[in-house]
Amino acid sequence: MKKVYIVEDDPKNMKLYKAILKQFPEIEVFEEVEGDLGLELIKSGSPDLIILDIRLPKMTGIEICQELRKIERFKSIPILAVTAYAMKGDEVRILNAGFNEYITKPIRVLDFKEKLRQYL
Repeated sequence: MKKVYIVEDDPKNMKLYKAILKQFPEIEVFEEVEGDLGLELIKSGSPDLIILDIRLPKMTGIEICQELRKIERFKSIPILAVTAYAMKGDEVRILNAGFNEYITKPIRVLDFKEKLRQYL
């Protein structure tokens, strides 16, 4: 069973991610809406993939990613940034924070599924 952890504060986006992930066999989803609680949830678990929104209450996705990358067991776990930030320079800043991928919102479902396949 693969474990996917999602930290996303928009209920519509969370619902979409979960609907897409349901199409994959053997996936267990863990979710949180606040950044600080999301970080604790991830640290207490054993994710195979982490999906983070960038703009979150209490702690940003960038801060979560940076904290996780300081911990040895999270250094090789894929972390995907899903964000509405699509300004020039945002992608570089986000990837430099330790993310494996930068996906802009609104997500393109086929592209998102391909990224999931790649990492799962």
